[in-house]
Amino acid sequence: MTKKLRVGYVPLTDAALLHVAKAKHFAAARGLDLELIRESSWANIRDKLILGHFEAAHMLAPAAIASSIGIGQMETRLVAPVALGLNGNAITVSGALFDALRQEAEGDFADPRLTAKALARIVAKRQQKGEPALTFGHVFPFSSHHYQLRLWMRAGGVDPDEDVRLVVAPPPFMVETLRKGHVDGFCVGAPWNSLAVAAGVGIILHTGPALVRDCPEKVLAFRADWAESNAADVRALAEAVGEASMWATDAANRKALAALLASVSEPGVSAETIAHILEDPIAASGPVVAAAGLRLDPAAIKAHRSHALWLFAQMVAAGQVAYSPALADAAARVYRPDLGPEILEPIDAPRAFDGPAFSPDDLPAYLAALRGPPRG
Repeated sequence: MTKKLRVGYVPLTDAALLHVAKAKHFAAARGLDLELIRESSWANIRDKLILGHFEAAHMLAPAAIASSIGIGQMETRLVAPVALGLNGNAITVSGALFDALRQEAEGDFADPRLTAKALARIVAKRQQKGEPALTFGHVFPFSSHHYQLRLWMRAGGVDPDEDVRLVVAPPPFMVETLRKGHVDGFCVGAPWNSLAVAAGVGIILHTGPALVRDCPEKVLAFRADWAESNAADVRALAEAVGEASMWATDAANRKALAALLASVSEPGVSAETIAHILEDPIAASGPVVAAAGLRLDPAAIKAHRSHALWLFAQMVAAGQVAYSPALADAAARVYRPDLGPEILEPIDAPRAFDGPAFSPDDLPAYLAALRGPPRG
């Protein structure tokens, strides 16, 4: 007997494994009929999952944690048996801001520390002239995109709460916000950075792995109460995602994966664009797109609790929640590897390009170092 599951997703390349699980019949082989329902915003995804319109969702990992600990929304416990990948974001800026950063840069422009310090000089000059603050977009208050912007800015001595404006826009609207001048730059996931470049409205400044190596991104989220009552279905879908991960990372399937993702992506997104996005960011080159370092391999989909704690720490550093051991434990319990496939491949904790090394065993010490005064 087949069971239908409604699964919400936002049109991003890191929804890949859900599309693979459906198209390659990995879910069907486990008795599941996936109805993948496209949404434009992460708020819609969160609300429809919480209200029961979806059984599962492609969801920002920090948003799942925020809902579970009761910040930004009514408290609703969510669980994630698997992640849906690591990395995938980039910071894209307008041509005008890119040129200004170039003029202020002193050294290797590929170094985020250098561009962050160049940004600080631009901010200071604008303040002296009484000009409006620069505006940067990100996709949701509780998102790694938001935290990557903050980490980058603080490395140059820019206070993200005082010196610039940070605003939220859904991923499908990002290119248009930059085109119309509503933002000077943004941090978003693939393929939207590449689309901004292809449209001639933006330039990719830094890919995600240059900012945070192995950055946790999206998870396969369920309401905890539904997961407890439907444990077999949760495990079946998680195992289908695991099989999709193995298929997607087989080099022999790379061309087919790119074609599949192009077929379910935005108009104008070619298989070639997707193939570039999936490349190793160190090896990638070309003026139109840049690799996002998106990892879909089995190690990258393990629901590793150290990743949940890293995200919780970024929430604390951003002033979104106060630290407590109880809340840290609740954040870690969102990740439920016991409900997913057995994954033996090791994965490191996320590592930002600047600041203290993260240790899940001593969050207070990490936070004390992370929240020190911005460095100029």
